[in-house]
Amino acid sequence: MYRLFALCFAVGLMFLTDTALADSSPEDLASRCASKVNDIVDRCQNAAAEETVECVRKIRQLMAAGREDAAHDVARRCIRSATTRTENCAKRVNRICNVCIDELLELGAPQLARRLNNVCEDAISDLRTTLQREKNAIRTALGG
Repeated sequence: MYRLFALCFAVGLMFLTDTALADSSPEDLASRCASKVNDIVDRCQNAAAEETVECVRKIRQLMAAGREDAAHDVARRCIRSATTRTENCAKRVNRICNVCIDELLELGAPQLARRLNNVCEDAISDLRTTLQREKNAIRTALGG
């Protein structure tokens, strides 16, 4: 499953850069890349919100039933899952950004590359903030 996703992602990324370069200006390329990065962040944040709600619900149920050890196990699994998801999202953002920034530099658009780099750094920061909030919510559900 992961290999299929990776293949589809790689083909999509090649399509994104190849068609963007062939048919558009550096501004269009930067815009498409920024949009792609923002879409990834949005999807990852939505997944984080859904997972957090489910984890907190399970933890609270277990705590209410006096199953503290099981609640802590769920919390550890949830935090591990959230961390893995965030790392994967950040890797996707970085791959897109690296390709796009390189292409912008090759097109002689260093200022656009710099702006896109700022978008990418903000995206990674947003992902880290989301992860920290998710961890905090899970820990709070445990009672501390």
